[in-house]
Amino acid sequence: MHITLISACERRAVKRSRAILDSYAIRTGIRSWATPITLEGVRELRGLLKASATRQTAVACYRNEGRERMRLLWVVGSRDSFGPEGHFPAGHTRRRQPPPFWLRIVGLLAHAAGLGHDLGKSGNFFAGKLARAVAGGPPEADPVRHEWISMRLLQERRRGNEWSQAWLSIAKKKSLCEPGGLEDTGIDGPLRALDYLIATHHRLFGPAKGTSTPTSEKHVAEGERARELVPAGTLPDELLELLERVQARLIRKAGERSPAFWRGAAVLARAALILADHEVSARPWPGGVKACELFANTKDGAFDQPLDWHLRTVGGRAADFAWRMAALRLPGLATESVEHILSPADERGRFAWQNQAVAAVAALRERSEGGLLIFNIAATGAGKTIANAKLACSVSSRPRFAIALNLRTLTLQTGDALADDLGLGEDELATVIGDRIASRLHAAGKADDPAHAGTFETEGPATEYDARGGEVELPEWMKVLTERRPVLRSVIGAPVLVSTIDYLINAGEPGRQGHHVSALMRMIDSDLVLDEVDSYEPVALVAVLRLVQVVGLMGRSVICSSATLPQPVAEAVFRAFRCGVEMRCALEEREARFGIAIVDDRTAPTTFASDADLPGQFAEHVGRLLAVPRKAVRRAWVQPVNGLGGEAFLAAISDAVRRLHEAHSWVGPGGKRLSFGLVRVANIGTAIRTARQLARAVPHARVACYHAQEFRIQRHLKEKRLDFLLNRKRGDGHIVRDEEIIELMAASAATDVPFIVVATPVEEIGRDHDFDWGVIEPSSAHSIVQTAGRINRHRLREVSEPNVAILQYNRRWLEGRQGEPCFVWPGLESKSQAHRYSSPDLLALLADADLEALDARLRLGRGLMARDEDRIVRERLETPLSIVEADEGARSEWMTQAFYANYALRDGVQHEAWRAERVNGFWVFKRQARPGEKESWMTRSLDEEVRRQSNDWLTWDLEELVTTCVELDVTPASGLELQVRYQAEGTGLSWDQSFGFFLSKP
Repeated sequence: MHITLISACERRAVKRSRAILDSYAIRTGIRSWATPITLEGVRELRGLLKASATRQTAVACYRNEGRERMRLLWVVGSRDSFGPEGHFPAGHTRRRQPPPFWLRIVGLLAHAAGLGHDLGKSGNFFAGKLARAVAGGPPEADPVRHEWISMRLLQERRRGNEWSQAWLSIAKKKSLCEPGGLEDTGIDGPLRALDYLIATHHRLFGPAKGTSTPTSEKHVAEGERARELVPAGTLPDELLELLERVQARLIRKAGERSPAFWRGAAVLARAALILADHEVSARPWPGGVKACELFANTKDGAFDQPLDWHLRTVGGRAADFAWRMAALRLPGLATESVEHILSPADERGRFAWQNQAVAAVAALRERSEGGLLIFNIAATGAGKTIANAKLACSVSSRPRFAIALNLRTLTLQTGDALADDLGLGEDELATVIGDRIASRLHAAGKADDPAHAGTFETEGPATEYDARGGEVELPEWMKVLTERRPVLRSVIGAPVLVSTIDYLINAGEPGRQGHHVSALMRMIDSDLVLDEVDSYEPVALVAVLRLVQVVGLMGRSVICSSATLPQPVAEAVFRAFRCGVEMRCALEEREARFGIAIVDDRTAPTTFASDADLPGQFAEHVGRLLAVPRKAVRRAWVQPVNGLGGEAFLAAISDAVRRLHEAHSWVGPGGKRLSFGLVRVANIGTAIRTARQLARAVPHARVACYHAQEFRIQRHLKEKRLDFLLNRKRGDGHIVRDEEIIELMAASAATDVPFIVVATPVEEIGRDHDFDWGVIEPSSAHSIVQTAGRINRHRLREVSEPNVAILQYNRRWLEGRQGEPCFVWPGLESKSQAHRYSSPDLLALLADADLEALDARLRLGRGLMARDEDRIVRERLETPLSIVEADEGARSEWMTQAFYANYALRDGVQHEAWRAERVNGFWVFKRQARPGEKESWMTRSLDEEVRRQSNDWLTWDLEELVTTCVELDVTPASGLELQVRYQAEGTGLSWDQSFGFFLSKP
């Protein structure tokens, strides 16, 4: 291609940018360059310019498209120096557009909340605490939190009470603990919204557990001390009068608005308030200003900011942040990247369906206003990851999207796939995971920039995370977020973010404070891609639905991707997204209507508006999909389990393994037969016991165990090896030529060598592996389909003999007590008898038609197992969905901490860390009770060490692992570390040297 480059740089950026541009192009003027160049060269040039960019940098790149036109490809630095199409201005005329009405309301709401958020600090409880802290006393909790007092004081002032009378009114236990009506009506007006912002700017309402409307439980620890509550001093009358004026102006301008309007306004204003409070509190007190004798905080053992100054400053800054957040528009993908992503697939190839899907979504976008909701139900292995990126580029003229994933390793894989397959540069894609060492190991051997790591500040436990990808220049006002956490420049600013959902989920978790605001900043200007949304159990799915609701509120699009997306989950996503859109449309005073698309790899896309019948449209589309004939690349049978208990369970697996290897082995090195098989079980303890039994029962086999509870370096090596061997897109030649496989086959006295991987659900999602056969312990229809998707995944050879065995019962039922749920951990059942399958027997739940061609039909069809799961999911989601939507009778529960604790993404169980260290020539194990850099390590003994099996596979001894750590520039202490769930006294850790670590019960 031929490009032209124009520089509008200023000051020192002129010299820096000229040096780079001169090395790539011919200078054709004082500020212009031109050259022929490849696509890779353009990306390299942009990367170098971005690496040296400052606020004075502004370089535009145009591609010559013949005589007709020049197309803008990208701008590095300030886009304000160029017009929307890249025109360089001959002059400037500033035209101030009046802000939308709703934004003025949000600004007023944030301003009023900032002025009143810390009124309670003028009380004796907080003032006394500060005085004792300055005197060197230990940290202490408030008997009544200042933000609760602030809310109650404002409520009493609205009733006409003077300042002193307001204090007297709340100095009674019953009066003090009264939320003031918010619990009954929710946020139905400006004053209720103001109360919510003030009372929750540090923590949500109580209760902490159970189900209830808002209470004072989390704010009032010692209500019996209410009579001691008195003002410690007076605030200036001018401050209180200013607060009342802003309140009055808010009420007057807002008029009558719907609860959806006020809920949406409160979400945005609260984020602005949290950001402003954090920024102002971190400032040094400038002095030189007349101030009251009350203080808002201390610093370095001395009183710091006067309270009235703090309130005024936070109020003004909160209003400013509200305006800036609403106007946030960060750079999208460069034009050449979008064109590359949207390049059509081969019309005769497997991925031709993507062209139809992109065209349908682009047409839907043209006739829709606001965000879109897209369901991608293409089959496993049909290219959904790439298709999702294409769809995300089709829903916006300035593509920016975040891909939320449920597994740490899948996140890194997807980031690599997008970078490689879509040609995205490092400056356009950031990857966020939950483990810095995992990122280092994954990136070993790659030419990546060094990782940036940080810790989110939050009231809950700190979340360590890592981000890979080039930093992006953010507006100056966002320095409050990025100054101490520079990693957020990538996380918030990169056009494409690939992330564990644990980070993004915080956008819908208002109680996470700092985490909430930073994630919200990402989602304000980003579409969302949800991978395998039906892989979440109902409780965790509610947390995902809250994130979907936030995306709808921000006016962005959601793409849900899963081959087995059931109708109840699709309906739940629709309801959550519709609720968010209703809030957005209430703010913008337009009809709450949006476009919906359903796409797959077999049928024509379905598009319609949100006022149509979603259940009917979805059912009709799935019906068409199920009617399309498919070749049988996976056939299954239900493997009988004869008897109860663990021995019967293991015997059934051994029988199935022998039968499957005999049917699907193939000739390998030395003329011997081999096969690669997967045994999927529900949890780690079962996996290790099963691997041990198979190693004994099938002595000529090679057995590996794959799960999360092993040394980091060992898991990395295991995944790397499996990724190589089981990538069979080009056949089996690389396996036949592999040195290790040749050696193991030659060393075996047997003529058949099965290579068996016993795995937990970590194999179900994210591993692009192709096994010859599989044995599945059932947890749900989704898990069966997902595991089966790892069988014959790349080769897609039609089979006549079954290559999948599904156990008749799972281990939990075989060893459980009568009446207990068995499809759980993982699974959909609960303690309630109403949330159970019709039978624990897979022979009863599955019909022959389900097994003849094992694919997504098992979950999407109308078999007994699928119907049971639809019923369970629908019933378990109904109550939390009514809270998400703030339905009649559940107007205020979404403001309580209990709602977020009851329906959390993770179970909240803490983890402890273990690692192996060599001390004085001997290997010892150390335990860290709470993983973190500051926590000490204590030497501990393992309960048991099980010696290695002679026929184990993908296992390395400690010395080999240390050598690998050194080669990969990872400290042995980090590489030889693992985390396990925190256990009560009496439960220890044991180590099977072949198959990993497991918890040993007393």
